[in-house]
Amino acid sequence: MSTNNETSKIFFPWDGDLPTHNTIVIRDIDVIGVGSKRRRQLEDLQKTKSIIMETHESIIPESVRVIYEEELFRTFQWLRPLKVERAESFDLQVEQRRLFGRIFPMTQKQLGFTAQKVCDTYLQEMEWSSWLLQDHWRYFVGYLRQRFPQHKQLVDLAYWEWVTAWLEMQPFDVRPPNEEGIVGTNPSLQIVPVLENNEILQRDKGMYAFVYCSSQNTVLETRLSPEEALLIDLLQEDRKYTEAQLIEQAMLSEEISQQLTQDQWMATLANLKDHSILLIKI
Repeated sequence: MSTNNETSKIFFPWDGDLPTHNTIVIRDIDVIGVGSKRRRQLEDLQKTKSIIMETHESIIPESVRVIYEEELFRTFQWLRPLKVERAESFDLQVEQRRLFGRIFPMTQKQLGFTAQKVCDTYLQEMEWSSWLLQDHWRYFVGYLRQRFPQHKQLVDLAYWEWVTAWLEMQPFDVRPPNEEGIVGTNPSLQIVPVLENNEILQRDKGMYAFVYCSSQNTVLETRLSPEEALLIDLLQEDRKYTEAQLIEQAMLSEEISQQLTQDQWMATLANLKDHSILLIKI
């Protein structure tokens, strides 16, 4: 029978369901230097729960130890745990296998009986070189593409799941450009191509934009029309645009087969702003 003196341990990515215990154990390798949704989850958590930080200095590679210590110090500026405890034991391989299932649940299911072998082979070939567990999977999609080049739907699925998980933890400064009236892209913007109609994802072939939306504290997904993609491409150029200038430039483009009216371009731009893909200081 549990009591309020007992603790619960939270593993990330976390679904946000609050444990019943008053004291929560979190791990440095899940939370050091994070931002976006994960940081917001932690900030909300510490409003109602006491937090114990479990540290794993012994597994941090020497190549990133200085960065780890700097990020640990910065994290303590906003996350103030009740106490800090050093982990007594830790099996990196076992923990990474568990994390694989949390980051890539659909991919793992599609791999079926080969999932464990694919996971283990990746872990054997990839050197541990970070202070965050999740960072170790940043090259997995490329690895999967090399191993299963003919399975485009599987690779698209893994990329989709990785981008979603990655955006939930990155410390983006999601603010509009400093100059009033200048349009900018959300710093968290990631474009995910779906190369063919994907039955697993239930998504049609096309380009999809992913961003972290700070006002909703979630990752938003939007399928891009060719016109929306053009506006984003124009903003990647080394020049600044107001809304009027961006629309004027789009209307001069020859990349769109059927040109839109100015009102239609304004509606397209407004849709990108509504989905937090484009930001503007008013």
